[in-house]
Amino acid sequence: MGEAPTSVRAAVEARYQQSIREIEALEARMADEHVPRRPEWECQQCDPGTSWPCSPAQVRLFEAYRSDRIGLSMHVGTLYHIAFTERPDEDPTELYDRIVGWIR
Repeated sequence: MGEAPTSVRAAVEARYQQSIREIEALEARMADEHVPRRPEWECQQCDPGTSWPCSPAQVRLFEAYRSDRIGLSMHVGTLYHIAFTERPDEDPTELYDRIVGWIR
């Protein structure tokens, strides 16, 4: 285990890198599933150009976090942060609505 971050910037960067590793691990476990193709943030399984999360991905996420709505919110919030970082030219409100806003 590495040393603890010594600044807020280092802590944010460390969390970002951890999030990247988590999503890459998810993609590896679900290679043929409805996961995001990055940095486009389109579904790897659906028709080309289908935004992620697609309907099947939303269902899977709800099933995975069945009784943990807070965990689901944290997970998609982290994914939003990664997508926002990878897609700086995309409208942040539209990106948020697509990745987080479907949880109601």
